[in-house]
Amino acid sequence: MSVPDTCIHCKLQIPPADLVIDQIDGKELHFCCRGCQGVYRIISGAGLNSFYQRRDWPEAGIPPGAFESRFDEAQLSGHVMTLDPTSAEISLVIEGIRCASCVWLLEKLLAREPGIDSVRVNYGTHRAQLRFNPQETSPASIFAYISRLGYLPHPFTSGAAQQAAAREQRSLLIRFGTAAFLSMQLMGFSLALYGGYFHGIDPGIRQMIQYFAAAVTTPVIFYSGWPFLAGAWRSLKNRAPSMDLLISLGVLTAYGYSISALLTGGEVYFDTAAMIVTLILLGRLFEGSARTRAISGIDKLLQLAPDSATRLNGEELEIVASASLVPGDTILVRPGERIPVDGRISDGITELDESTISGEAMPVMRRQGDSAAAGTLNLTASIKLIVERVAAESFIARIARMVEDAQNRKAPIQSLADRVATLFVPLVTLVAAGTWVFWLSREVPHAEALLNAVSVLIVACPCALGLATPTAVLVASGSAAARGILFRGGDILEMAGRVNLVAFDKTGTLTLGRPTVAEVLPAPGQSVAGILALAGQLESGSSHPLARGIMARAKAEGVPPRTTGSVVTIPGRGLQMTSADADVLIGSRTFLEENGVELPTLDSGAMTEVHVSRNGSWQGALLVQDPLRDEALEAVTKLQQMGLGTVLLTGDRAETAGQVGTSLAISDYLADLSPADKAAWIRARQRAGGTIMMVGDGINDAPALSIADVGCAMAGGTDIALETSDLVLTRPALGRLYEAVFIARLTLQTIRQNLFWAFSYNLVTIPLAASGQLAPVWAAVAMACSSVLVVSNSLHLGRRVRHAFSVASRPENN
Repeated sequence: MSVPDTCIHCKLQIPPADLVIDQIDGKELHFCCRGCQGVYRIISGAGLNSFYQRRDWPEAGIPPGAFESRFDEAQLSGHVMTLDPTSAEISLVIEGIRCASCVWLLEKLLAREPGIDSVRVNYGTHRAQLRFNPQETSPASIFAYISRLGYLPHPFTSGAAQQAAAREQRSLLIRFGTAAFLSMQLMGFSLALYGGYFHGIDPGIRQMIQYFAAAVTTPVIFYSGWPFLAGAWRSLKNRAPSMDLLISLGVLTAYGYSISALLTGGEVYFDTAAMIVTLILLGRLFEGSARTRAISGIDKLLQLAPDSATRLNGEELEIVASASLVPGDTILVRPGERIPVDGRISDGITELDESTISGEAMPVMRRQGDSAAAGTLNLTASIKLIVERVAAESFIARIARMVEDAQNRKAPIQSLADRVATLFVPLVTLVAAGTWVFWLSREVPHAEALLNAVSVLIVACPCALGLATPTAVLVASGSAAARGILFRGGDILEMAGRVNLVAFDKTGTLTLGRPTVAEVLPAPGQSVAGILALAGQLESGSSHPLARGIMARAKAEGVPPRTTGSVVTIPGRGLQMTSADADVLIGSRTFLEENGVELPTLDSGAMTEVHVSRNGSWQGALLVQDPLRDEALEAVTKLQQMGLGTVLLTGDRAETAGQVGTSLAISDYLADLSPADKAAWIRARQRAGGTIMMVGDGINDAPALSIADVGCAMAGGTDIALETSDLVLTRPALGRLYEAVFIARLTLQTIRQNLFWAFSYNLVTIPLAASGQLAPVWAAVAMACSSVLVVSNSLHLGRRVRHAFSVASRPENN
């Protein structure tokens, strides 16, 4: 007879060395271990063989070789973002994370692996972000190592995340349904036993009912409770005690004592063991559902970019995965389709819905040579695009990665909870053992002492501590992202909630960043066209708002741009071009005077002066005006009403800074500042005890943004400003700054509430359980409710944000 592949009881694959053969009812049956053999005998001995015919287990245990899987290096490479030759990042979803201790274990063990520089695992999302050295290790070897630890890794995509979450919820639902159904049957047996205890019952009938109760309880423990048992074994194997270990100890203690009592004629507590599993599964179902709702913001972002694309291979069209596209590929995007990756239009004219990027609802005309970002919707005509970035580096992926980074980076307030959670399980185990010894010494019945110890194991809840901060950060960062506000981490959220002073740059931040040249003042002997031509030689390659304004005026005057030498940017000052026949400077009055150029006094009022010199001689000036943002006064006023101080830091003249400050009710302003001056001022205020947020958008703001406690950049600014900032406003609306601070403060308040509840819960319920005032069943109810309450309070944060900033009340979103 050939050996079956799977165990008759648990349906797991049987390694040849572990095969257990038994003859039951004249049949040769095969088991993977003695435990399954014993459970099968109990179930069949109770006459419940139909359980094996009725059960519907579509997943036959763990897939063969799941924890020794081989991962395709080529497939994984499409999910890697290369930072430099020795540094790369990959995001993944990890199945099998059960509690905060799993997160601790993964972070500690992975950090010790050669080639892995850093790892952050998010308990709320079950997602991990790893930074590694591709010259020392590879994604496939990292994935294989994670699988050997007993977890199942997948590359993070919206599809993988949804499938993993759906599988986990479906498995939990099936296990909970099985446990609930059998526990209801068990309650009937338990009521009969309790009635017989008080009113008398025939010993034979009593023993038969106890056997039925054992038969019904066994599948609840070993099938429905399998995730807890597997997690407990994994935690022991990896020497990292977890929440699952506490649950398993409590359940197996109650179950084991009941089996012993069944054989010796004592009282059984099968109902306690079964109800613990059932109630904790119910709590995890609620927790999983809430977690899925909390992370839906990232999934919605990623769903904007389709998983597949139509690639042109010569004259043929082929459907390929978006992750397989590489720069230089040509793709076809039809009307009604979203653009899968960032690219440049090579053929066609169409209108694109770019509301996902700019927040602007009106379609934008795009033609050959224009850029098109991933996630934008093609509306009117088919276009061909040349791919410029791989999917992992597209606009949508970068935004989603920033949100995920925010959810992965831990807030400092979480450090205490992490330290407590690490010591929690061993401490609770000792308390439970002490409880058992104490009650035995008081000469109470052995069963009562044991149940008090079980109550301590079950009621203790490190999960509430582990969830207190991540779930709040999860909800807050997702809600903020939906408003066009991107926090780079939980630490940034916390710091933004503590800010007491906001420093503003002027150009492009408080102003529209669309300056126009109001007047051109040429030096004697020079012409307007000559000044614009000289200025255009330097400004044509700059992305500064002033440069765009000057080039627009040159174009309007019919002056073509041309560059005859190398141009160097002097941050906060201006530009310098050196050629064979001239040394040309353009910039602020201070910049030219520092270079020895004599300048006349001009009556420029509040306008910005841009001076031009050639070979040390002043050639003329351009007077530039940049109107304030419509919402600037309201935004500054709201920040001041929150108790925040405001200050203007600008490289512009004192007259201009004074007028802007007066218009916006900013009494403190500093003018003629270089980038180093701004950074030095912020550092001095920090030493005086201030928590500073710097808001800017240009290269000259980068030092100040990086040194501030929170650096905030607005969309439309330079890449370097966005890279050095901690907080990004993806839509050019200054009102979002008030919303960001409001959300941060609300998040800090929610985290404090969650931590207060988590600590208070454990400080109250553990002594109650140890003193015998809390039965194991009620301990399971309390433990499940604890985690659900923390998650629910975090979800309430999202509702409060939506209520405070309803879309209907925000004109800019209409």
